[in-house]
Amino acid sequence: MKSKFIKLFSGPLLCILMGYVVGVLCASPMVGLIAGSGLMIAGSFPKEVGSLFMATPDTSALGAYAGAHEMALFKTLQSKLTILTDLMMLPGIKNTLRLTKLTVKDGVRGYREDFDSSDDDLSYSGQDLSTTLLKRDIKINPLKYRPTWMAAKMKPGVNPGDIPFAQFVNEAIMLQVASEIQRGSYLAVKGDESTLLKSFDGIGTLISKAIAAETAVAGSGIVPVATGAITNTNAVAAFESMVSAMPSDFVKNGFEVKASIDSARKYNKDYRERYGKYADKDDMNRTIIEDTAGVVTIKPCDWMGTSGRLIATPYENALVGVDGIGDQDKIITDVELEIIKYRILFALGFQFRDLKALRVNDQA
Repeated sequence: MKSKFIKLFSGPLLCILMGYVVGVLCASPMVGLIAGSGLMIAGSFPKEVGSLFMATPDTSALGAYAGAHEMALFKTLQSKLTILTDLMMLPGIKNTLRLTKLTVKDGVRGYREDFDSSDDDLSYSGQDLSTTLLKRDIKINPLKYRPTWMAAKMKPGVNPGDIPFAQFVNEAIMLQVASEIQRGSYLAVKGDESTLLKSFDGIGTLISKAIAAETAVAGSGIVPVATGAITNTNAVAAFESMVSAMPSDFVKNGFEVKASIDSARKYNKDYRERYGKYADKDDMNRTIIEDTAGVVTIKPCDWMGTSGRLIATPYENALVGVDGIGDQDKIITDVELEIIKYRILFALGFQFRDLKALRVNDQA
């Protein structure tokens, strides 16, 4: 009862006291009376508890950083994707690019007046490189940072938009997206697009489909080179078999044999055991396969995971299509109350330019 009494009368008493002080300072009882009455009237209106200390939620910190540094963030994404450098990247592909191949038949002969041409002297064929528009949606509640160690870096008061380390958070998101692409792209199979693994055909899947096509219709795909499983004692022979299977023109001009890191290590170990020395390297630190004039090299690819597949083809033949930093590569942010919604959009696709310039072994 005493507590309620104090609460009931402490406000008016404080207003009277403040009015008295104002009257003394102004040497006017009338001014003091007006000031005290005004304070009492103002205090009679109901107020929302704590409203003075609750700032309007401002969740622009992360979104603003994403918008201002969008290009840098996508470069962070691409710089961590070695699959974009191990393959030839074609930017600016919104949907589908027809990779036209022109084949010109042999037909040189001795001179005569008759015009000796054929309707099939020139034939056009080629693959389609299609990209799939991908997204990554993330919901962030800034208030969840308050009970963590990051709270020490936050401003005083309740500021939902006060995100510690906005740059760190944004870059961490892009690095994780890059990691998911790096791990999943090789064996992805186009399906219902509910996950990355079901959104497009990766390089490994394209190879499997080309082998199956050749089995169904001769000349429509590729025939794998028989190497068997790659081991520490047969790796050198397996890689050399890939070189032997390629046309001499390709060997003369050079190409890469792409392999998993494990398969590349087995080659190096087998080579040391066979010849008692390390294999030669080119100026890009790639292992050179002997008897190729230094132009056929081994390219270890971490995105191939534990695959035993060997992929022999010129660099320009294995393609990855992206849209690049353009109107489909975007980071979109939206705010609902204190919640930030992130949507990252980008395009990705894979294809071989010409299956005739591709050799693979019989391991998946």
